[in-house]
Amino acid sequence: MDRNKRLQHILTKAKELDFYKERLKNIDIETISVDNISALPFTSRADFMEQFEKDPTAGFMNDDIIQMHLTPSPGGRMPEFLTNNDINWQAEAVVEQLKRCDITSDDRCLVVFSYHMLAGGWLFHEGLNKLGVVTLALGPSDAAQVVEIAKSYNFNVLVANPSFARKLGEAGAKFEKLIAAGEPFTAVPGYREQLETALSCKAYDAYGLSETGLVAAETSAQDGLHIVEQACILEVLDTQSLMPVADGEKGELVITSLSREGMPILRFRTGDLTLKDTKDGKLYLPRGVFGRTDSMLKIKGVKFYPKELLFILASVEGLNFRNYQIVVSSREDGTDTVKLIIEGDATKVNIDKLAKTLRVATGIGMNEIVLLEEFSGELVIDNRFG
Repeated sequence: MDRNKRLQHILTKAKELDFYKERLKNIDIETISVDNISALPFTSRADFMEQFEKDPTAGFMNDDIIQMHLTPSPGGRMPEFLTNNDINWQAEAVVEQLKRCDITSDDRCLVVFSYHMLAGGWLFHEGLNKLGVVTLALGPSDAAQVVEIAKSYNFNVLVANPSFARKLGEAGAKFEKLIAAGEPFTAVPGYREQLETALSCKAYDAYGLSETGLVAAETSAQDGLHIVEQACILEVLDTQSLMPVADGEKGELVITSLSREGMPILRFRTGDLTLKDTKDGKLYLPRGVFGRTDSMLKIKGVKFYPKELLFILASVEGLNFRNYQIVVSSREDGTDTVKLIIEGDATKVNIDKLAKTLRVATGIGMNEIVLLEEFSGELVIDNRFG
């Protein structure tokens, strides 16, 4: 597939749509390529939602649209509109990802993501069909029922979010392979190992949005998320300058879809935090997606994302990783100090080990870590400028 040709085709479609007419009016499509995608404007979920509030279809519904999804979003529902091309392109992207994980037409797959209005199950279903995998669109179901069906019909592949996959493992389910998506997975230290033990499987991470479909996924090497190139163009940008970050730096994941002509997605700011790296000359995400870019702070000269801690703390036994707070203050000499307050059981947590883990993951040394039996409060208190 010629990615530049596909991109220009989608831009041509976008220019015809009300949502993009003003945004793209000064863009010469013939000058845009995968290598100079920065010439295009950014979009966000808030931009789309603003348009949908004025018109539920926002001008996207036309004679070419054959499928629609409605995804819950802050402030309402986020519609997605797909053409026949979109469905075929999405299926091709999923086939590529499945092959990376050594899934073939000899396999049998249970999909337990939601169908109906939501995009979840559909994002994988067409690709599984295209590859020739026997697929049951089971959707959300009672864990005991999933286990019984899997055993009765020899299903060996599971497509699920990781938290439900773990519940299935606890209920006695066994699969050879798991495709996990929809929630942080490999970003949580030790999570993959837990699931692989529980399900007796090999587990692979995948990342996508309802607006874009699948855009990045692991290979059989289980070494981070690699771009599904026929599906998208990915950028990792500094959250303040919106310029590309260097390898080894964190930034916001920005997606331009190559599989959406019905509702083009151009330089879509996901708000998701990731670490950029390069392998064999291609961008990949070695730690997957591990937080949100909200509430970014600069502490001790380092960009710090408080919500990143959620995924680190989730792997530590004895902590209630949802209840924590970062308190930033300044000494008289102007240097920053950082205190982490978290709900947890002090008898189960090695504070020194936790401090080392946090320093390695974030680049920030905690000056103090306080464990409380019960805690609730704002995520961040910054006393430096008050």
